[in-house]
Amino acid sequence: MTRTVGTRRRAAHPQNSGVPAAGLGTSVESMPETAQERTRRAVLRLSHLGLDLTAYRTRLDAVLRAAVGWDLAAWSTTDPATLLFTSCVLVGRDEDHALEQRLFDLEFGEPDVNTFAALFADGTVAAGLHESTGGDLARSPRWRGLLAGVGVSDELRAVFTDRGECWGTLVAYRLGGPPFTTADAQLLATLAPVIGDGLRRCLLSAAADAPPGLPEPPGVLVIDAAGAITGRSAAAERWLAEMDGPDALPSAVRSVAAMARAAGAGTDGATPAQGRLPRRGGGWLLLHASLLGGDAGQVAVVIEPARQTHLADVLVRAYALTGRERQVTELVLQGRSNAQIARALGIGVHTVGDHLKSVMSKLAVSSRTDLVAELFGRHYLPARLSGSLPSPYGWYLPPA
Repeated sequence: MTRTVGTRRRAAHPQNSGVPAAGLGTSVESMPETAQERTRRAVLRLSHLGLDLTAYRTRLDAVLRAAVGWDLAAWSTTDPATLLFTSCVLVGRDEDHALEQRLFDLEFGEPDVNTFAALFADGTVAAGLHESTGGDLARSPRWRGLLAGVGVSDELRAVFTDRGECWGTLVAYRLGGPPFTTADAQLLATLAPVIGDGLRRCLLSAAADAPPGLPEPPGVLVIDAAGAITGRSAAAERWLAEMDGPDALPSAVRSVAAMARAAGAGTDGATPAQGRLPRRGGGWLLLHASLLGGDAGQVAVVIEPARQTHLADVLVRAYALTGRERQVTELVLQGRSNAQIARALGIGVHTVGDHLKSVMSKLAVSSRTDLVAELFGRHYLPARLSGSLPSPYGWYLPPA
């Protein structure tokens, strides 16, 4: 189910951020279907150009700002095991660490409307604050405590998932003018799977270039226009051996390479270039293809083993969490209730409560919000501020 914002048609939005007025004045509701499809093709193409994480988010913002209209936006990556932020690109104003810290305190310190954990937990993809509060923004602690003071008139949030895991978020703000519309949120909801795939594609590319340290790191193949392998990383050799052998190129690899060329060219009907095939040792290999350097003839195919993301081992060791306590903690951070956690893990609600009490005791906290704030403030925020690169498996890449 996708919850979206109200349907009131909006007038041209004032130019507050230096973005051309034509972009900010365009209501999604008035866009012809072909314009919405052009936006989707533009996003799909960006997701397959082999951009780095910062460039991808910055160019993505330009495309969607022209289609929807906002003044400020923050594009974050998240650890899918915890939904905590691992990196951020802010567009529309200079970074202000004091304001950012206040926003984090509000986001993680008390219940609010449209928290990212709540959106993800109930299956909402995009939602506007004006619509979610019935037009009474003062119902939101973060609006009362921060956003109203910096002139925000509405906020639009979205979560971006790939294969059921959240890899990033968007929060966009308007400074004056009418609120975001239902169609604005619906456009983001339509594009969310492509954006989630694009974010993880960028993370995988960074991981493939990272120094040794990741268990079973992703590998990269370079495929030319004729379908031949012209380059391969050491890790790719291992994954090729788990397919049909190092000298063969399975049809799945050719297929995702062809899909990447179609997506990069903006071909009608193109979809994200993903695929999977069984590995000889058991389990599955996942394939992701992007254009190499914008050249439609050369495609980089990233190969990785399918794996489930979990609370980082470094955090489990830091707090001496048991395996079950780790599972309970992950689901709490994802916004699940005790009853939902019990159903997911096949245990009793009282048992969940006992595990949660043990976790809180080990972390020296007394509430769920304190649990989130403790993990983010002590582990994720320092890594993020140090410039550490996020990993496609939840934590951060090994330092260079």
